[in-house]
Amino acid sequence: MTPLILFGSYAVLAFLAIYIFVYIPNKKKQRARQELHKSLAPGDEIITIGGVVGTVVERDGDYVTLMIDKKAGITLQVVLYAVSQIKQKGNGSLENPPAKTE
Repeated sequence: MTPLILFGSYAVLAFLAIYIFVYIPNKKKQRARQELHKSLAPGDEIITIGGVVGTVVERDGDYVTLMIDKKAGITLQVVLYAVSQIKQKGNGSLENPPAKTE
């Protein structure tokens, strides 16, 4: 075999290895994260990438409003993509939603 063919075959093998070991797992993680974001509903207890734990009160486009402290009525609005995981799935509603203040 000529050196050019040998080099070309190594380049193709390297590209395939990168595709298999990097691209495919990242695609699976991205798909799982999209499903997580689509499934968010009021009542779900979530953890953000910053470690904040709260219950989803409202989802408005790319934003999620979280109830951080129910007794004090503390809410926090975060970007949807800051949601890291669902700690506990809710029943889809809140028994006492907070009053909106604007």
